[in-house]
Amino acid sequence: MERLGKNRGIADLESPADSRKSLYSSFVWTDYKAQLQKRVRAEDLPKYFHLTESEKIGIQETIRLNVGTTPYYLSLSDPEDPNCPIRKMIVPRKEESFFSPEETLDPLHEEDLSPVKGLTHMYPDRVLLFSNHECSVYCRHCMRGRKVSDSSERMETADLELCFDYIRNHPEISDVVISGGDPLNLSDSKIDWILENLEKIPHVKICRLGTRNPVTLPMRITSDLCKIIESRNTDRLSIFCNTQFNHEKECTPEAKEAILKLLKAGVSIGNQSVILKGINDDGETMLRLHRKLLELRIRAYYMYDPELIPGSRGFRTPLAKGIQIIEYMRGKVAGMGIPQFVNDLPGGGGKVSLGPNWYLGFHKPSRNHVFRSAVRGTYHLSPEPVDSDYEEFYPEVSEETWSKLLQNSYSAFKGLGPLGESGK
Repeated sequence: MERLGKNRGIADLESPADSRKSLYSSFVWTDYKAQLQKRVRAEDLPKYFHLTESEKIGIQETIRLNVGTTPYYLSLSDPEDPNCPIRKMIVPRKEESFFSPEETLDPLHEEDLSPVKGLTHMYPDRVLLFSNHECSVYCRHCMRGRKVSDSSERMETADLELCFDYIRNHPEISDVVISGGDPLNLSDSKIDWILENLEKIPHVKICRLGTRNPVTLPMRITSDLCKIIESRNTDRLSIFCNTQFNHEKECTPEAKEAILKLLKAGVSIGNQSVILKGINDDGETMLRLHRKLLELRIRAYYMYDPELIPGSRGFRTPLAKGIQIIEYMRGKVAGMGIPQFVNDLPGGGGKVSLGPNWYLGFHKPSRNHVFRSAVRGTYHLSPEPVDSDYEEFYPEVSEETWSKLLQNSYSAFKGLGPLGESGK
């Protein structure tokens, strides 16, 4: 029988469950700095998961960003189930090992729209400030994998000062999105310094923090951090937060506590989910997520179609999936729980909203618009104002379609009963 070598010990014989217990008990769980120091790297993953062959290939041959997760986020994953949604966002798979022909490092052309290092100016009135190249968890679907976890992308103080100079010299900029990496992985003092600089620029009225830490490291949302944010959230600068919950398993008590702290600091919070194959690409999963988010007091903002980034084939879904999801959710949760389905257009075209075809068009002879009900699937008529001169603006409903729908459509004079029965 082979003896244990000098570098092998009891830990090598532990099951993933036992290894996790050892990790979780090795530090103060609520200390966010310790969570970051104890991050699980690629070489550690075999200790905490029974890996599949696909995962082993992904870990060894990924062409994407580095691998890393906090113990907290690791604890939300299943060591045995390769279909666990959290696990799929932590552990690379073989699809990450090849660069597909349709993929590119920078599909949104952010670098071409960057007047100075770390700043993207795509829309006239707003800019994106790349504040930090580090994250608490390196999500496998990250759309900025070309920058995140790459130390050469580190933003030094001098780089950030050049960004502030650019913003000062462009009075049309009123809105600054601070992203990365995760800006809340910076020190409290650096965050305060960035917010202070923005607050002092007269034409900057809005600051949006783009952070996934409420999901991946909720203990980072400390009282001290919230005091800093609250002190800068003034009549001169309105601070918002957009985070990214992708699955209901992420909606934990710890996450809710972090969100409540931000809300008490006067920060409005929205969620930007990403449709991910095999994780949340169906209506019921997205519906459960967004119901949970409302319980956490988070409003839905965007639901993104995945980007054409290297090694991302395993996550991308047909465009129709997003439309189907929105159609499924409508009528089953309050409107503030339904995100806009958006495609951030390749080539730097910006975001466009997509949705089900509730509007069939305009019937000119009767001057009625024809709609399909999201709740009932029935057809409904709404007249154009008599003094309107916009008739040529609308797509037309053909006479054939009109004649088919007319007898079974509803108007203000023919309603539906509470159970869907027609009434007069």
